[in-house]
Amino acid sequence: MTIWHERWSANQIGFHRAVPHDLLTKHWAAIGSAPDAHVLVPLCGKSLDMHWLVEQGHSVTGVELVREAAQAFFQEMDVKPILETDGAISRYAFSKNVILQGDLFAVSPSMVSCDAWYDRAALVALPSSMRPEYVDQIHSLCTQGAVGLMITFAYPQEQMQGPPFSLPDDEVLSLFESRFDVELLDKIDLEDEKQRGLSTLTSSVYKLTRR
Repeated sequence: MTIWHERWSANQIGFHRAVPHDLLTKHWAAIGSAPDAHVLVPLCGKSLDMHWLVEQGHSVTGVELVREAAQAFFQEMDVKPILETDGAISRYAFSKNVILQGDLFAVSPSMVSCDAWYDRAALVALPSSMRPEYVDQIHSLCTQGAVGLMITFAYPQEQMQGPPFSLPDDEVLSLFESRFDVELLDKIDLEDEKQRGLSTLTSSVYKLTRR
């Protein structure tokens, strides 16, 4: 995952948005999470989506590989988080915001157990070979009945080198359907993104409920 360290070091973070994601604000209520749910945000960067989730009453735990991203999240809040270490994981915490900095796959259920989760650009950041392990990890870090909102991208993979990698709907089903209830909430054409030279580009929004 060296690419992510390189992108943050070079400030090549076009994936970071200056406002909460519109599909999050549109669809979060539809997954029916409890008002005080503890929300997991894997591969979170310094996303403002986490602030929005806290504003809805949730406590949020993000997981981020790159130390600069985790530190920037709190620096831009103009706060000094409490820092603790647990093996290879550094825990930054302030109020209802926590970021576990380190490898997502090194995070154990003893560090975080959530009853909701949000994936805006995590699974699409991983090649297909790593995705089953990601699903295993989400399953282990969330409680039975936990609900998730996941936003995907799909395009002809041969037309662009990821990340983000294409994640078609049939792959979502094959990855999740054995242990999660899968519901497609929305699917949109991303016309404004086709300047990348892609013939098609769609985004799907899923509600995923852990059995």
